[in-house]
Amino acid sequence: MSAHAGVDIGEIAVKTAAGAEYTEIPAAGQDPADAVRAALASGGVAQAQVCVAVRDQWLSADPADAARLEEMRQEGGTTIRAGGLAWAGQLAASCAFAASPAPEPGQRRYLVCDVGGTGVRAGLFSVSAAVVRVEAVHAERGGGWRDFDNAVRAALPDAQAARLPADWYEQATATAERRARADQVFRNVAAGAEDELETSAYRITVADDRIPLTARTLIDAFEPTRQRLDAAVTAVLHDGTVPDQVVLFGGLGWLPLAAHTAVRAGNTAGVPAVLGTEAAARGALLFAQGAARLAPPEGLQPVTVPAHRFRDGLLEEISVNLTWTEPFAAVPDGPLQIDRGELQVSVAGQLRTARLPGLARGRYLIGLRPTWPGPGLLVVRPADGGPAHVVPLTELAAQ
Repeated sequence: MSAHAGVDIGEIAVKTAAGAEYTEIPAAGQDPADAVRAALASGGVAQAQVCVAVRDQWLSADPADAARLEEMRQEGGTTIRAGGLAWAGQLAASCAFAASPAPEPGQRRYLVCDVGGTGVRAGLFSVSAAVVRVEAVHAERGGGWRDFDNAVRAALPDAQAARLPADWYEQATATAERRARADQVFRNVAAGAEDELETSAYRITVADDRIPLTARTLIDAFEPTRQRLDAAVTAVLHDGTVPDQVVLFGGLGWLPLAAHTAVRAGNTAGVPAVLGTEAAARGALLFAQGAARLAPPEGLQPVTVPAHRFRDGLLEEISVNLTWTEPFAAVPDGPLQIDRGELQVSVAGQLRTARLPGLARGRYLIGLRPTWPGPGLLVVRPADGGPAHVVPLTELAAQ
């Protein structure tokens, strides 16, 4: 059993990296919280130091995304009986993997693109001495492998579409020669060689037959993805930043058209690094091992909760300190008693009121969660289990 593990919760597969071992299990039909438990069980890492990579937007300040991640935190904390549990975005984890094993001296900026199974995402990260800092992330729904594969099949004659294997991309990328040939075909078309549009970029062998996939078919099928990838890259590089390195991974990361789009949108002439689908799990493993570290977001502020307790028969005022490193605050005499749907919170010395509509009277665990961008979230979870209430600190600061 490995002492460390990285788990990537994808929409199509859940991947686990533990030491030199790597496993995948289907994610179809699984709730993300169940997927965490299944992945850890399949990898035999229930007692390990674990980092779980999730969609980067789940680590944002959006209350709905944060609440979903909080459900996974609760499930993960129950699953892992010993060791520790950390969380990272899939783009950030893949960036850590791309920068390993020996990050170059000085600070480098990475444009990381996930052309995944069901969508497209891009992130800008700076890396210095194996510390990964999130600068910007952006997600576009749709345009992933499933949409692309459906479009390719729709362009083929019915008989060929029916015979095209589900994993035809494995044949397409099986050898360096095949990859280089397709890359050159697409480059020729981009340079104006329209006669090559009908050239077979890939030839997929099925029994004794070959199914030609022409440049035109693939370019047309990729167009919705190209638009989304261009939009995502433009969003994270809105200030004109030119990355030092472009990185691609995900279900369509292998397609040269994806690399060409990312390089062009990123306004860089560098050679992109194309990682396998295991990139986020491998990067999460680096975070779990301490070989790489995720920098905390900027703007984290001290937060306390004024409370009362009985001591020697007298009611005394106390201040509960919330930290950014522990899941929940240590409260004297156990979880905090809350009697109505609001909570007084001191943020950077300023007293604010956190509105918690629908909160039932009872005892609660109180904690902070860093978000990218900052400054973070206040989390109020029932001590005996149940959905957490999430309040962005920006809401409190605006009072």
